Order: sequence, then C-alpha cells, then structure tokens
Amino acid sequence: MSDEKVIHAFPGSELPENPLQIEPKDPRLPYYCEHANVRLNEHDRTIACVKCGATLDPFNFVRDNARTIQRAWQSHKEASRIAGELNERINGLKKEEKRLRAQVKRLQDKTGEVLSVRGKSVL
Repeated sequence: MSDEKVIHAFPGSELPENPLQIEPKDPRLPYYCEHANVRLNEHDRTIACVKCGATLDPFNFVRDNARTIQRAWQSHKEASRIAGELNERINGLKKEEKRLRAQVKRLQDKTGEVLSVRGKSVL
C-alpha cells in the first residue's frame, strides 16, 4: 500500500470564466473629475457621472451638494446684505444731491447769477 494520496476533482467543479471585468481608465480624462453632470438610474437607484462613468455613492453625492447649496446660500445672503448697504448709501447720496441742488437754486435766486453744475447751466 502506498502513502500517496490522490485528490480527485468533483464533477462540474471547473472554474467558469472570470465574471469580474475592470475597464481601464480613459487616458484622455483628467485625473480628477468634478462629476458636474450625473445620470440618475431610477431602476438601479444609482448615480453615475456622465463624464468619467464613475458610480457615485448617493449619500455622499447629496451631502456634497448640500454643502454646495449651503455655501451658495451664505454667498447670496452676504451679497444681499452688501446690496442693501449700497442701496442705503445711494439713497443717502440722492437725498444729499437733492438738498445741494435746492441750496444752489436758493443761492441763485438770491444772487441772480447762473451757476454751472456738472457742465449744465442751472437757473
């Protein structure tokens, strides 16, 4: 009797073709993609980048876009505040211009002279 052991394969135990396929990265694409254009697949409930084809995590995508919206909201709020301040300054300058025009008119009425304001003759 020999000490040699023989291993016999089970019928049908041959490995099938490798089911995993890895697509090589397109060398024309930049290293970093911002995923600006995405495609939503309602059936698979996935989000994929149109440009690079990467499948994105839905939660991370929503989180990142929520951060972008928060930054845009803060920028809009700051721009609105600045616009309000500028409007107040413009209104103040318009009132000051109106007051000065009235003062010039009063002085002209007193003296009878014609003054030139911004290249225009004021009676």
